[in-house]
Amino acid sequence: MALKAAVTKQLTQMMSLKIDFCGKTMSHLKIVDAAPGEVKFGMMVKPSDGNIYGTMHGGLGASLVDLCTSVAILSKCHRWGISTDMQISYLKGAPVGKEIQIIANCDKGGKTLAFSSCFIYNENGDLLLKGQHTKFMGTPLVDLEISED
Repeated sequence: MALKAAVTKQLTQMMSLKIDFCGKTMSHLKIVDAAPGEVKFGMMVKPSDGNIYGTMHGGLGASLVDLCTSVAILSKCHRWGISTDMQISYLKGAPVGKEIQIIANCDKGGKTLAFSSCFIYNENGDLLLKGQHTKFMGTPLVDLEISED
């Protein structure tokens, strides 16, 4: 529970920045659970998230992979990184007005690189999107404080 609170605090601080893209577009993303290297999120797909077909825009899907895997990396490595590569497969559309579940994993965190994966599901458990994300892990920019309560 302490890790979930620490990760939620870091995400909230990042999203509160008025100049931050993630803060503006991901404000309705909620952390459901967190463990070292795995963070689960929930989100309602809003009309502003949609494309002309009434489903979640692919660009938002890519942004979710980026942000959610970054948080999973933070939960394991206790620092942010810089994206070097992302690969995304869109399998099925997420309709506007429906809830989605996101599971992001830090598959491996090393001195210089972190490898992560992300899976987005609909309310029925159907896989909608899967992604992989690699980050360069340079100088730590954040100190993730985890209390023992």
